[in-house]
Amino acid sequence: MEIMEMAKLLGLAIKESDAAKRMEACKSAYEEDEQIMALTTEFDVQQKALAALAGGKDADPNLISSIQTRITEIYEEVLATDVYKNYEQAQNELNELINRVNATMMAQITGQVGEGCTHDCSTCGGCH
Repeated sequence: MEIMEMAKLLGLAIKESDAAKRMEACKSAYEEDEQIMALTTEFDVQQKALAALAGGKDADPNLISSIQTRITEIYEEVLATDVYKNYEQAQNELNELINRVNATMMAQITGQVGEGCTHDCSTCGGCH
């Protein structure tokens, strides 16, 4: 079997993994969350307002500071939602799976298993 065909099959297997399915479900929940979409829209509007003000030499520094503060508040509000936290955790889990797959392939290519014990079994290629 050709290498690229094997890579395609591996990609499909990863796509069918629990980690990938969870990430897709969390991504959909994030993209469909009304609160997050409203915050994202406001974030975009505030960013555009800030960009428009920053270019002017008569820009009010207090207004600029107020907009920057609001942008930070919006960002932190999104990060604090359970929907975002679940999405981020699911992305991290999928990335960990992909990293383990890559580490396994590199071990087969080089004949070397990872560098020492990281005390994180998810990165492990086998104990001493």
